[in-house]
Amino acid sequence: MNALDLLEQLGKKNLVDLTHDLEEGIPTWPTQPKFEAETGNHQDWGDDSYWRKITFCEHSGTHIDASAHFFKGRQTVDEIPLTQIIGRAANIDATHLGERGLESVDDIRAFEEKYGEIREGDIVLFRFGWDERWALGAAGQAFMKDWPGLSKEAAEYLRDKGVHAVGGDTLAIDAPDQGDPAHKVLLGSDINIIENVDRLSEMPPYFAVIGLPCRFKGGSGSTMRLIAILDEA
Repeated sequence: MNALDLLEQLGKKNLVDLTHDLEEGIPTWPTQPKFEAETGNHQDWGDDSYWRKITFCEHSGTHIDASAHFFKGRQTVDEIPLTQIIGRAANIDATHLGERGLESVDDIRAFEEKYGEIREGDIVLFRFGWDERWALGAAGQAFMKDWPGLSKEAAEYLRDKGVHAVGGDTLAIDAPDQGDPAHKVLLGSDINIIENVDRLSEMPPYFAVIGLPCRFKGGSGSTMRLIAILDEA
């Protein structure tokens, strides 16, 4: 199949955006700058064009972590291979976990027994149901508290499988006050982390995905567009 044929086939698929909108008031990590948009030109002011100055942290909204986020001198976001987040995604239901609960190796194996084995190169996403708490301003405070995450052992299990990336619909893949073990295991092996994913409840156990971060030179991470590709609607 040539490239043009591939594009024609893609147009027949159901594309689902798994990305949160970037706008003022979205939940952000407490020590990171908030998303801000300042209008510079506008037609209402008599200007010919409309544009805004945007200020935000690299880790705003739906975003990817590069290894440099935790390890000095390691892979930066502009060095992430273009094909890193293009492939098969596993969508693991972790909604059984309570606040600050940790997904275990047994949980992942139970998913594999039911739906098939996770393979080298997969992008593994965990559906904690936390995207239902995503909201602007004070209403979004619930999203920023007591989220569940991935155990160190589960991160090691996925690392040993050779996956390309691990993510979920929470503010971080590690639950609060855990010492970031999953971040260190995964980023230490150049396995990227994707956080603040949306709409995983609409996804099947396995689906195709494309994720494209911005090429911030020397960046520790980047906001990204994450698109699911499903069979014909």
